[in-house]
Amino acid sequence: GIGGTFQYGYNISIINAPASYIQMFMNTTWLERMGVPLESNVILLLWSFTVSAYPLGGLTGAVVAGPMAIMLGRKMSLLLNNGFVIVAAALSGFSRMAKSFEMIMLSRFFTGVNAGVSMNIQPMYLAESAPKKLRGAVALTSASFTALGLVLGQIVGLRELLGGEESWPFLLASNVVPALIQLTALPWFPESPRYLLIDRGDKESCI
Repeated sequence: GIGGTFQYGYNISIINAPASYIQMFMNTTWLERMGVPLESNVILLLWSFTVSAYPLGGLTGAVVAGPMAIMLGRKMSLLLNNGFVIVAAALSGFSRMAKSFEMIMLSRFFTGVNAGVSMNIQPMYLAESAPKKLRGAVALTSASFTALGLVLGQIVGLRELLGGEESWPFLLASNVVPALIQLTALPWFPESPRYLLIDRGDKESCI
């Protein structure tokens, strides 16, 4: 869950704290490029695009999740899904250095793709892999990790931690940590037996 539904909750939370700083960054960047500041309604429009990129990416991820789960398997899909977050973290982390607010928009889109894939495939993987007696409890951990992500996102977004004017790029890039944890841990977990039997026809591996 740490690299799955946790990311969904976490990435919803972390964008709230640095909102004013990112809007200021947009205005400053535009002023350096064009020599004129942005009007407040244009800044609000650009911020709306930035925020909306996340659910748009989520829709894209949700659409590709089904084919991914069948073609690559549940486990491999979750592993590859971390690639979207790593790309997103690099884009947002270097956005101020590159003086490009467009990188933040693209970053939020890739973060959304990650959320859309994980919200679909993680519960599927858990339900298919958990022992029968624990299946209900294990499936519910998807919601628990979403809530945990929301809470930790609010905490990390405090000004005293990573929500300050100088540290907000690190806040947006901090979602790479759960991705690296999952990339380290998930390879040790088994593939979904249902996928092995039904989609690959590998009865021996399934057993």
